[in-house]
Amino acid sequence: MASSAVKAEGRGRLIGPGDPAAIRVEGAGPPILGIHGFGGTPLEVALVAEVARALGRRACLPLLPGHGTHADDLSRMRWDDWARAADAALERETEPAIVVGLSLGSLLATHLAVTRPERVRALVLLANAFWLTAPFPAWALRAVHALGLPDFRLPKVAADIADPDARRTHLTYGEQPVHAAVAVERAGARMRRRLPEVQVPTLIVHGARDRVCPVANAERVASRLGSRDVRVVILPRSRHIVTRDLERAEVAAELRRFVERF
Repeated sequence: MASSAVKAEGRGRLIGPGDPAAIRVEGAGPPILGIHGFGGTPLEVALVAEVARALGRRACLPLLPGHGTHADDLSRMRWDDWARAADAALERETEPAIVVGLSLGSLLATHLAVTRPERVRALVLLANAFWLTAPFPAWALRAVHALGLPDFRLPKVAADIADPDARRTHLTYGEQPVHAAVAVERAGARMRRRLPEVQVPTLIVHGARDRVCPVANAERVASRLGSRDVRVVILPRSRHIVTRDLERAEVAAELRRFVERF
């Protein structure tokens, strides 16, 4: 029994190098708030901090609740926990922010834009998660919810990154708790109904080879936004974690041009 417990503990731990702590860059405003994805850490959006540093801008990349520790902690978290953390991070800024979100972070960034419009100057949606790829994981997660299955964890083979070096060094959990993942899928369904409320300039970036959130999400979201100031960028070689993939230099250039507008 002890041996099995050790193995289970090991499978749920963080895999990959680096420090999962929040990242802060000092500089001028308007500040940039960067929000990572499900099962990830601020390191997966560290590109946001690099752009901020190059421009002399202030940036904050918080660590979401249940992340950066063990999958057991993530299994206890749901949308409200992550939304409260995003709200708190935005509240700590002294002026309206440019909010950048990757995957789950894109849903949280949109949540801030529609619930705190006076605090959000602009929005960047990277590999947005308003729809998940079907049949897996979208239909599978819906089935888990509909059937009321008890929680369990699925092994994570590797992060969805085409660049082999970035995939090998990506810091994430070795397993994903299913009920927390269901919370992401359900949040996407709720938040996409609120897209018409987004009135700020928006940059949408998506990898054409994304296996977690379909590339069709980019145009789907763009067509539903209330804002008409929208730019869509499709990266032909990239998968889901566009901030660490083969075209991360292009992502950085797009972010820089967008941030320089404000």
